[in-house]
Amino acid sequence: MIHKIIALGLILINVNLFGQTNELEKFRKEITLFVNYDNDEIDSLPKSIETSKRLVKNYQNAFLNFIKNSDSRNLDNLMKNSTDNKTSKTTIGNNKYFLGISRKGPFINGDYYSITIDGLSDYKLWQYVSIYIQPVSIDTSKYVIYYCHLNGKGIYHIKELSSNKILFQSEGLTSNAPIKKFAKIDDKHILIIEDLGDDGERALVINTELYNWKAIKGFYDKAILDNSTDTSKATLSQKRLYLKFSETGTINARYGKDFLKKYEIDYDETTQTLSYKKYNKNKSEVKTIRAKWDHNLFEIDDYFIGQDLDDLGLPNTR
Repeated sequence: MIHKIIALGLILINVNLFGQTNELEKFRKEITLFVNYDNDEIDSLPKSIETSKRLVKNYQNAFLNFIKNSDSRNLDNLMKNSTDNKTSKTTIGNNKYFLGISRKGPFINGDYYSITIDGLSDYKLWQYVSIYIQPVSIDTSKYVIYYCHLNGKGIYHIKELSSNKILFQSEGLTSNAPIKKFAKIDDKHILIIEDLGDDGERALVINTELYNWKAIKGFYDKAILDNSTDTSKATLSQKRLYLKFSETGTINARYGKDFLKKYEIDYDETTQTLSYKKYNKNKSEVKTIRAKWDHNLFEIDDYFIGQDLDDLGLPNTR
């Protein structure tokens, strides 16, 4: 009897490990089909709203199946199940992937992992389509953030490790790993700072009281409206979902990420204080804008750093 239980356990483990590989391959198949279809490369699939929705749903569901595999965060198993067992460019089935193990990025906390689908270009972007995996934790609770970008955007999912349940999902607007900071505000709220690529970054507050987490309007004061044509003027004070620290591609190219990150959004868990810096040529006069968490709000304006740099430009305030 004991031998049967052990054998069954080994079978289940192998099913789970190979399942991770199979689910990745299924996801690749579905997203490749959609990209080729969307690029008018499949004559047998003429463009239609219904077909587009179906193919998008298919690759999104395939990605969810990959995420829901309890071991999907572990890239070691993918390497073990590859035909060449390499640490970077790996062949799984008949397809090649680049596996990025324990990579550092422009992120405030934590490493991240990546799975890049070799040969599948992200539309007109220079990158290949990639999956990003970010392990994070709050106190003793552990989570993993999964994200796949397509044309510079996608949906990121936050999964709790102990239950293997997806607790939260939201829009991602970057070709990088989506989360720059994941921090506790209090026992009921988490702060997330999202990467927006060349457009800067934004923060949002998540209420974690219910099992399905929910974004709340956790910011109050002047906001830069989406698609605003006058970014030097913020709107009247209002409660809103996001705090935006806006940049532009030209600002990023001219000043660089190392320069900009000194001014971008930061959060001090000890004091529950959110902040960013306003650029000033005189370093002794650089002003730090701060907001302390109070009555479930941070009272703080959006900021476009181009207002105070020589290169003004117009940000995409998405």
